[in-house]
Amino acid sequence: MKHRIASILLLPLCLLGLRVFGQSSDLESIINGEKAAWIKAQTAQDRGVQTLADNRSDVRYCRLHWTVDPAIKYITGEVMTIFDPSETVAGLDFDCSAALTMDSVLYHGQTIPFVHHGDIISVSFPGVLPPFLSDSITFFYQGAPTSSGFGSFEVNTHDNTPVLWTLSEPYGAMEWWPCKQSLNDKIDSVDIFITNPEGYRAASNGRLLGEKTLNGQTTAHWKHRYPIAAYLICMAVTNYVDYLNLVPFNGDTTPVVNYVYPESLAAAQAGTSNIVPQMQLYNHLFGIYPFHTEKYGHTQFGWGGGMEHQTMTFVGSWGFELLAHELAHHWFGDKVTCGSWEDIWLNEGFATYLSGLCYENLQPQYWQNFKQSRINSATSQVDGSVRVDDTTSVGRIFSGRLSYAKGAMVLHMLRWVCGDSSFFAGVHNYLQDPALAYGYARTTDLKHHLQMASGKNLDGFFADWFYGEGYPTYQVDWFKNSSNVVTIQIGQTQSHPSVDFYDMPVQLKLSNGVRDTTVVFNHTFNGQIFTILLDFAPTELAIDPNLWLISRNNFVQELTATGEPKPPYALEIVPNPSPKDIQVHLTVPSGGVVTISLFQADGKLVESNSKTLADGFNTIMLNGANRPSGWYRVHIQGKDWVAERSVLVR
Repeated sequence: MKHRIASILLLPLCLLGLRVFGQSSDLESIINGEKAAWIKAQTAQDRGVQTLADNRSDVRYCRLHWTVDPAIKYITGEVMTIFDPSETVAGLDFDCSAALTMDSVLYHGQTIPFVHHGDIISVSFPGVLPPFLSDSITFFYQGAPTSSGFGSFEVNTHDNTPVLWTLSEPYGAMEWWPCKQSLNDKIDSVDIFITNPEGYRAASNGRLLGEKTLNGQTTAHWKHRYPIAAYLICMAVTNYVDYLNLVPFNGDTTPVVNYVYPESLAAAQAGTSNIVPQMQLYNHLFGIYPFHTEKYGHTQFGWGGGMEHQTMTFVGSWGFELLAHELAHHWFGDKVTCGSWEDIWLNEGFATYLSGLCYENLQPQYWQNFKQSRINSATSQVDGSVRVDDTTSVGRIFSGRLSYAKGAMVLHMLRWVCGDSSFFAGVHNYLQDPALAYGYARTTDLKHHLQMASGKNLDGFFADWFYGEGYPTYQVDWFKNSSNVVTIQIGQTQSHPSVDFYDMPVQLKLSNGVRDTTVVFNHTFNGQIFTILLDFAPTELAIDPNLWLISRNNFVQELTATGEPKPPYALEIVPNPSPKDIQVHLTVPSGGVVTISLFQADGKLVESNSKTLADGFNTIMLNGANRPSGWYRVHIQGKDWVAERSVLVR
């Protein structure tokens, strides 16, 4: 389950910091929602929901008929299940909450005995059923479903109107219908009938075939013909209004059906317009929307995050990143589902990264901030692997730092290592693999397809970045001679002993305020030395300017002709690119009077003044509301040192 961020407008650059804060805050909202669902799952497991009986049949089809009133927390249900026994069986177990009352179980039109013990329904057949021969059973039940966390079955109000919704990830479906909810079997197809008082409308999975009203009760029929995990089946009922967004792609059109509260219609219409370019982008990168013969949709429900119910995402708001994240899950999480909680990054890392790809391609002014925010999160502690090493811990599985942020940026580094064309080809092949599509996958499956597409051996990469913990810190010493030959030495330390060295290509940018060049060195051992000849004299060097690497506390220093470090200072312009008012951060070992000059890219002096610095850290503001956009060079002259930095003013 997932949730995301507020609507993204074209904000002035002075608000860019607020944008980054919003991204982090909304990511936490997503993670907290998923943790709440997992807490409920752990409680269910403690009650014995996961049984060996889950593996004794293959569920082929379910016809689900529910009668509900959004003003009352109660359900009456009839569930017909077609299954293929995977072995000779005299009975089967199904997951079903003890809070529900099972009125009867029918087999071939006759009632059969059952035992409801805890959260398991055990049924006994009149005779032994042979393996691999389809059969069926029908449950008739009712009750007030239990709920925990955000709730698998909830009633509430909006604008004084009752609303009911479900949210079952990962093992909450059994709280409101008898099912088989392990992560080893998907239902091949479903028909869903929802009956509720007239005046309300019901939203669910698949295509709406019709709504009929009789004797004050309305029944909606939803039909879904793709494999689906039990936790992705959904229902929501209130006085919804609906509207369509249409997504054209390659001569076809996918309808996006939106069920929203009447009072939210204008806000929803403004927000869901973003789904059109987002889906078109994903279609282009990863193949057509996996359920395009039916629909995609959004249903408004009563909390602020989102849940990627198959073909009908439930959302509490309409933010750009929230919608992008939930839509992404229909490729990564719904079509191909992680086969173990150890590999939750295959769901969450991908959905987080795809929302970043929406920034890169659709709102690029936020792309750099997205990457930096996720790197900052991933490196905020010195340990931790993307692989979940404790699947009993809610905090570990749904770690925003590791499963989401680090998982997303590990995918970004795989793109860097493999190259764009190979990375996207490999991921596309992973999604289209007949052994994985509409089923389950493990990390080794993704690795295989990336290796096949790129021709690279990724054993070392996954050992370092999936199984290994922590991150590298780079130290770059560089020197230029009078002929503009630049010598660069790259050192590396590791934050955690599980990795002895991160073998990665490292990008460096050399510039002088007017000219610049970007080079990539394959860094294979600590202290490695590289040499490059330039046709200009660089004044600064930046490591990883495009943020391809998960790293932290990197340090760059230029050496003098004698090989000694230049006088110690640290000059940064934050942010860079910068708004018209340029903020300079300068750290010096000892204070004193300095001259601060600003030059245009062509060398023309814009302004110059003196300022007394304190020992250590200083903030200097160069105000310029009417300053034209473009490249500038900040030049600071001390008593026996000079500091320079280029800045792009927008």
